[in-house]
Amino acid sequence: MSDKVFRDPLYNYIAFDRKRDGWLIELINCREVQRLRRIHQLGVSNFTYPGADHTRFAHSLGVTHLMLLVLEHLEDVSDAEKIRKARQALLATALLHDVGHGPFSHLFEPCLDINHEQWSIAVILDENSRVHQILKEQDAYLPNVSSH
Repeated sequence: MSDKVFRDPLYNYIAFDRKRDGWLIELINCREVQRLRRIHQLGVSNFTYPGADHTRFAHSLGVTHLMLLVLEHLEDVSDAEKIRKARQALLATALLHDVGHGPFSHLFEPCLDINHEQWSIAVILDENSRVHQILKEQDAYLPNVSSH
């Protein structure tokens, strides 16, 4: 089975192992994550600087790629079993850290009195979201929603 590969402007190629991280690829394909393709990382900077066109989706893939590199390094230099146990939670956190962002990134948060971190938590804990369902299938680290 081949890797799922994305072409990235910063890291060249980002690859996810379908066999080991199929659940992560499912998360990437969720509509809650895919909507980040339409949200600019740099707010409205691209209106003045058309080349400033990085999206929250590309940013999230890059953060997840960096987490994969960190995990590989930590498995080499420390207690690999502890790292393996934390792997899914760390990768999910890397990918989903901005899932609650709205249009124009941080620009409208103060005006609308919203907080993307709280929206991210809401998306993850919403039992109807595909993100929640995939994380629940992993069952290793998603807290019981009814206790929150």
